[in-house]
Amino acid sequence: MADSSAASRPGPAARLRALPTQAQDTLLVLAAAAMSVAPLLPRLPAWAGLFSLALLLWRGSLAWRSRPLPSRLLLAGLLAAAVAAVLLRYHSVVGRDPGVCLVCMLLALKLLEVRRRRDAYVVFYLGLFCVFAQFLYIQSAPAAAWMLACTLGWLTALIDANLPGRRPPLARRLGLGLRLIGLGLPVMAALFLLFPRLSGPLWSLPDDARARTGLAADMDPGAIARLALDDSVAFNVRFLGRRPPQSAMYWRGPVLGAFDGRRWSALPPQGRGAPPPAVRGLGAPVRYTVTLQPTQRHFAFALDLPASAPALSGQPGTHLRLSHDLDLRSDHALSQVTRYTLDSWPRHAGEPPEPAARLRAYTLLPAGHDPRTVALGRELARREAAGGPRAVAAAALRMFREQPFRYSLHPGTYTGPDAIDQFLFRRRIGFCEHYAQAFVVLMRAAGIPARVVTGYQGGSENPVDGLWVVRQSDAHAWAEYWVAGSGWVRADPTAMVDPARIDRSGQTLDAAEPLLGLAMLGPRDATALRWLRNVGDAVDQSWNDWVLEYGQTRQRRLLRELGLGSTDPARLGGDAALSLGLLLSLGGAWLLWRGRSRRDPWQRAYALLCARLRRAGVRARPTQDPAALARELGGDPGLQGVRELLMDLELVRYAPAGSSARGLRRLGWRAARVPIPRRADRLAGAGRTSGGDPDAGDTMPRHSS
Repeated sequence: MADSSAASRPGPAARLRALPTQAQDTLLVLAAAAMSVAPLLPRLPAWAGLFSLALLLWRGSLAWRSRPLPSRLLLAGLLAAAVAAVLLRYHSVVGRDPGVCLVCMLLALKLLEVRRRRDAYVVFYLGLFCVFAQFLYIQSAPAAAWMLACTLGWLTALIDANLPGRRPPLARRLGLGLRLIGLGLPVMAALFLLFPRLSGPLWSLPDDARARTGLAADMDPGAIARLALDDSVAFNVRFLGRRPPQSAMYWRGPVLGAFDGRRWSALPPQGRGAPPPAVRGLGAPVRYTVTLQPTQRHFAFALDLPASAPALSGQPGTHLRLSHDLDLRSDHALSQVTRYTLDSWPRHAGEPPEPAARLRAYTLLPAGHDPRTVALGRELARREAAGGPRAVAAAALRMFREQPFRYSLHPGTYTGPDAIDQFLFRRRIGFCEHYAQAFVVLMRAAGIPARVVTGYQGGSENPVDGLWVVRQSDAHAWAEYWVAGSGWVRADPTAMVDPARIDRSGQTLDAAEPLLGLAMLGPRDATALRWLRNVGDAVDQSWNDWVLEYGQTRQRRLLRELGLGSTDPARLGGDAALSLGLLLSLGGAWLLWRGRSRRDPWQRAYALLCARLRRAGVRARPTQDPAALARELGGDPGLQGVRELLMDLELVRYAPAGSSARGLRRLGWRAARVPIPRRADRLAGAGRTSGGDPDAGDTMPRHSS
């Protein structure tokens, strides 16, 4: 008995179709609201996200079970609690984060008190604001596609709110929403291209509270290993000429010379405005353009060694400078997609001498830390005294290559004042930062200035657009030591332990890690997944090039190519208004033409027949039914075919279930070819037209089927 009753119970789809129209519309609005709020949840405090989701689920449950809405008193209490929580968390309701947090909760609350059409419109406004708010945090192409889908959901819900009577199928309503978006795209493109560019993007906000991504300005063991599990793009590179081999691509980032026993950080600058050392390059430089993703950091990346500081585009008011350590520093945090073009010297003739005080700073070690490592460094200095710094460095690198050291993304933690001793003499397993810092400590213990350099190594070419892609997983740390007369010399002990980490031609990242967690689709280097990732990277780069970086410079270039030399804001505003008016006029004319031409086959056939009758002298009134017109024609034998066609039209109009597309096309063919003699003077009940409107047949009676 229980099994039979369970089997007869309708499923969720059947129950959804059986719900009242108002409940179905409410569930559609809730779906659009959930889509709009979902991308904002990681930006909200946990309690705010749970509060919003709980209210949305509550409203969905009420609609599903056809229960009444809660009382206004309860909603007022929830509203007061939401505002108080925002004030306690942010101490204000003004600003990006408190404003977005409050709007998300207000949207969920408003859905619980929608009783009139005015309330529904408030919900639509709040929902579309949540869609826009996503641009305040992320402006990538996938985010824009998701926002377009959210907009489609809200437009469909708005269409529902203004449709009287029965609703057409959901697919037709979604199609109407897509058409509305399509009609708005030309207007959007015209405003985007011609609207006067401001000094920065419209969504530009202060940098506080933004997430910081990528390499940090300092290094502690384990930080870069965590980055190696991040497959997101750090920056793209377009080489403007020859490309160096992958093993030589060391993308220089922060240079770290101060060590406190645990953390490495940059030394204080030598002095305000001190020029960087002049590097004399050998051979031809490598020229390339870097498109850097937002990091909220104050440094950028370049191949060893950059010739000079490049001009920065994409973030107005921000400039790059080349520090004394030959790394690129910015005067503001890089909070937007930025681009710069520069030259680098793979080979150079050395650097000017460093000040003695600066070199002494690169030999300092914290007292009492890692005594065995310090002793080993001193032993290497005594043993290789005749060969100088290069011989000491070669001996240290030979130790890493010949002894049983292992490279791993998960080496565990090394803590305490003897952390490097544990790594060198006991466990001997680590990631690049462990090897780099151990090498630098050995060199400093030998009395040789040395420092850690962090950045990225290698990358991979995207076959879709030909750009070189450097990911966060390419993060790397290496070392530099000072040789008098030659300057700073790069040493990479990781290459001694795991050469494949440096020369990865034709390989992907760690094959044991499934791409995007899709283990069921194969390993990370599966062909299909690699192709999808490459396509996604190419789309993101095109989005950055043509949308996010469309600023004043690119707008001026485009206007010059279009023959509009003036970039005065007033002139641009007038051009934008003129273009908008032209597009709206063209769109309105097209809609009028499309509305006149969109008559069903029955209407076209009847209009054609009436027009032919009028030309033959018969007053065929457009408000007549086909049967009434047939009776007015009388019994003239020459019009027998016309009467039969009119009766067939009457039958099809009032019995549409028996008609077919083929039958309707045949009616149109008959209306165009049925013989109509000019015998108007003998037609009963008919008279000649005099100055009739030739377009009168275009206005048809609309009969309900």
